[in-house]
Amino acid sequence: MEEVDKILYKLGYYDSDPNKKAEIQGYIDEAVEFMKDCGVPDDKIKTQRGYAIKSIWADCRDKGDDNNIVRKEGMIVALISQLKR
Repeated sequence: MEEVDKILYKLGYYDSDPNKKAEIQGYIDEAVEFMKDCGVPDDKIKTQRGYAIKSIWADCRDKGDDNNIVRKEGMIVALISQLKR
């Protein structure tokens, strides 16, 4: 199962259409780009913590909660700081 399919399943899209899959893949790509810009090494992006960041990012973007994706005390910031070590 592809990573995007796993995230779609976690978000509640069990038999989603190709457009939703492309939308969620776009969110995953945004998260990966953000992690790289923050200095996370490529090999750590594919870890469980990296997967968690992608899932949280996709969930927030899917819900339209763009303002709370990255905040100082947020989960994404904490996970990225752990990946940079």
